Amino acid sequence: MHQGGRWEMSYIVAGLAIGHDCGCALIRDGRPVVAISEERLDRHRHSGLWTSSLIYCLQYAGIQLQDVDLFVFSSGGPDLPAGYDGGLSSLGVDKSRVVTVDHHLSHAFGAFCLSGFEDAAVLVLDAVGNSEDTESAYVASRHGIDRISDRDPARPRYKGIGSTYEAFTNFLGFNDEESGKTMALAAYGEPKRFDAPLFDFVGGRIMGQLNQTHHWGVLEFARENGLAFGEPFDAGQSQGSRDVAAYVQQETERALLELIGDLLRRTGARRLCISGGVALNCVANERIRREYPQVNLFVPPPASDTGQPLGNALYGHWYGSGEMPAAHRVSSSFGQEYGEQSIRRALAKFPDTLTYGRLYRYQFEYFTESDPARTAAQLLADGAVIGWFQGGSELGPRALGHRSILADPRDVRMRTYVNSAIKHREWFRPFAPSILAEESHRYTGDDVNRLFMLESPTILESARADIASAIHVDGTARVQCVMPEQQRFHRLISEFAKMTGVPALLNTSFNVREPIVETPGQALGTFLSSGLDYMVMENFVVSKKERPMRNWGSVDGA
Repeated sequence: MHQGGRWEMSYIVAGLAIGHDCGCALIRDGRPVVAISEERLDRHRHSGLWTSSLIYCLQYAGIQLQDVDLFVFSSGGPDLPAGYDGGLSSLGVDKSRVVTVDHHLSHAFGAFCLSGFEDAAVLVLDAVGNSEDTESAYVASRHGIDRISDRDPARPRYKGIGSTYEAFTNFLGFNDEESGKTMALAAYGEPKRFDAPLFDFVGGRIMGQLNQTHHWGVLEFARENGLAFGEPFDAGQSQGSRDVAAYVQQETERALLELIGDLLRRTGARRLCISGGVALNCVANERIRREYPQVNLFVPPPASDTGQPLGNALYGHWYGSGEMPAAHRVSSSFGQEYGEQSIRRALAKFPDTLTYGRLYRYQFEYFTESDPARTAAQLLADGAVIGWFQGGSELGPRALGHRSILADPRDVRMRTYVNSAIKHREWFRPFAPSILAEESHRYTGDDVNRLFMLESPTILESARADIASAIHVDGTARVQCVMPEQQRFHRLISEFAKMTGVPALLNTSFNVREPIVETPGQALGTFLSSGLDYMVMENFVVSKKERPMRNWGSVDGA
């Protein structure tokens, strides 16, 4: 704690956010202790609350509100007013212990501190930060982070890259937070069908051509440029909408390359961090890596607003101590771990562990296993689809071996089966291969450790049969390289490789039209109400007494 201007044993900062994808992060002496998104607890996607997350973090750390030295808030949209305290003063927190930080600066702190770099250029891009901010550039070092791009509140947000992509996503029939669907659909389209430039690069700034947000802006743009985009809200059913998705993806990549090229020329940087919601575009990220091979690229796993609480906390440590925190790690696991007692309570269906309103369709049985990784590998090799619940949950939208649904990647039919029978989502959405880091070159042809499913390299043709169900229609895959430090997940894939010769698994998030599961009770509810065959939860192997019928469906789903 920090009392009377003197340092005691530790300095504790809590980061909280206002807007969407909110949550809480707690760091001690510049090191992350725990972080979680509110949606994992209240089960509402993109939740704008933070109270349950704050309680979760305080309980995990074994501390109380008065033990926190500094609370840091950020918001999306308008700047938070002077003296903002989020209502914490009503709980006895002195306002002097509450500060605010700019939305984009929070993204920059999160990206740089997680990168492990000594210095870097940082680019933040999202639909909107504070006061119409959509793109911002920084130089960062162990001494601090300085903004080098102008902020123009008079420039409307619909001129930005993220807001434009969001508008096309809405035009295609998806929600604002579903840009990943547009990216996936783009692989099925022909981008050159439309030749009108969507962005101009003027004076170091991107200026989009839309004059309104959402689908209205896209319809107006198409009309004024004579573009046959077709009817809105088609959701990929027609080739026309697939071509529109490919067009906005191509134009977004073009704008990003212009922006990054200018930033690198201005700074001479050899290291680059990218954050904000646009940074989740793994196809664009791979293009950046390919076009600028001399640059060491880093994108943090919670690049979207899910990372705001952590960025806020990291900023708070620098603000309060003058020291730049270093939070580099090879795992995105920031959640608490659940022990045997918690799991047994969930398996016994104690009322406080149950997911409200969940209909349990199957009876189940379970046993403990001294080597759950080997048992799970055998189940997967035999064709089962399993829920995999290990350690603390990931921060961000990607499941990276802690809250995952896993399957054998060799059979191309598995993609359609998991999409339709288990995840109940669109046919065109791909899955990711989780590959042993030491074997990833067999698939990608390089030695890049892509740790967080945030880049989509083209898979070598000689290796595609190994991971047929985890490769997209264009031959790319959203690769996760699994490091030896991720002990149990690495061992699982290693055991699967011994049995099959393939050092990879199909990986997707452990959820079905809901936020990713957090607790053992949530995992059990999703397992029992889904088409999953087994669940491996720490050392517990759970099976249904009645296995669901398997219907493979068509191979391509189109």
